[in-house]
Amino acid sequence: MRLLALETTGDICSIAAVQDGKPTAVMTFSHGMQLSTRFIPFIDYVLHAAGWQIAEVDAFVVGLGPGSFTGTRVGVMTAKTFAQVHAKPIVGVCSLDILAAEYTFVPHQVVCAVVPARKGEVYACVYEGGFDLPQPLSERAVYTPQNLHDILLPFIGGDIVLVGSVPVELQQALADYPVCLAPITYPRAETLGRLGTTLLEQGHRDNPLTLVPMYLKPPAITMPKGA
Repeated sequence: MRLLALETTGDICSIAAVQDGKPTAVMTFSHGMQLSTRFIPFIDYVLHAAGWQIAEVDAFVVGLGPGSFTGTRVGVMTAKTFAQVHAKPIVGVCSLDILAAEYTFVPHQVVCAVVPARKGEVYACVYEGGFDLPQPLSERAVYTPQNLHDILLPFIGGDIVLVGSVPVELQQALADYPVCLAPITYPRAETLGRLGTTLLEQGHRDNPLTLVPMYLKPPAITMPKGA
């Protein structure tokens, strides 16, 4: 199965041609506020590097965010257009899931994926490892560093992997706990392609007419300070 994976939810974007879950060609770049003009030529470059024509792609997979409003929309709209024009399946994946998937292959490993939001807040979710797809243990939502600290406290008995762009405030709050700060700071298209392959093999498909970026809100229930 040949997939074209598009991840444009942050300052660092990536495109991957993925065959049977393994990357064939990958391009990573900082869009520099020029994503709308640079994106299609970069996609053409990745397809050329893989030796594919766009019509030979079996499905499209795209990062849905949360993240950059404009960047996410460009990626989602491009993937939807390709899927509709070429009558191929499309799958959207939460970018927090993409980050978590870098480490959730370890059974029972607790992974917290973090993406910067506004006003000192973060988009985040806690996951359990050991599954083909990341399994959330908390809501995918907007958290303050203190809220997220409180959410993580029940899992402190074991090692926790923090992946993504983790704010200094959260790092300081967890400095005395067994927390590992992962080197991967942005969702990668090659990992997105692996998740997309699994989802498609499990029969998952999204409707290109209704697929939209993921905009998260604060969790429905938050733990009070000092809880």
